[in-house]
Amino acid sequence: MRTLSLLLSLFFVCTNVHAQTTHTVNVTGVAFSPASLVVTVGDTVDFVWGTGIHNVRAISGAFDSGNPVSGTFTFSVTFDQAFLNANPFSNNFYKYVCDLHIAFGMAGSIQVDTPGTPVLDLAPDLPAANAPLTFHVWDASPNSTVLLGYSMTGGGPFNSPFGLALLTPPVRLISAMSADATGHAQLSVQVPAAMLGRSIWFQALDRTASVFSNGVFSTFN
Repeated sequence: MRTLSLLLSLFFVCTNVHAQTTHTVNVTGVAFSPASLVVTVGDTVDFVWGTGIHNVRAISGAFDSGNPVSGTFTFSVTFDQAFLNANPFSNNFYKYVCDLHIAFGMAGSIQVDTPGTPVLDLAPDLPAANAPLTFHVWDASPNSTVLLGYSMTGGGPFNSPFGLALLTPPVRLISAMSADATGHAQLSVQVPAAMLGRSIWFQALDRTASVFSNGVFSTFN
């Protein structure tokens, strides 16, 4: 039993080490390099600048280095599951800017991949009242039933019969969708005008695999 426990411990340690990578984004002149970055959940991104005055601020508010400061400076963000749960956004896609150099197009983006988890993506990312909104669910089980739900009271979490949900009860069902052979499900709706200024939390459930998607938080503008 002791040998088995040791082997399991080593397995989880090795898995975590393998899954976590540190990426560097160089903040130089009026650009981020690379400007677009794809990371895996658990990875860390170091924003590093040696000269100039800069800051790094996610448009969604998910992370913020504070007021612009001069180098040498490093600002780090770890995109683990706790970060994603606390900062639910469409497609786990985070755009960011340097406030001092927005006019020069100093912006970037980070996409967080979550292997084995369906991805909920809203189009547009920042939906508006009295306008069309399309929900996409990617990487669900092929030909599966996908449930799309929402909460008007919060982003959870709470222990549902299917695991930890990022919605606060009461949770309401928008629709049941059917994924195609590639695991993609789609639903288009018209957002009522009465939703202007209202906040809402969304999440999808792959009913076949009993796996939740990422959560998405939006305020209708």
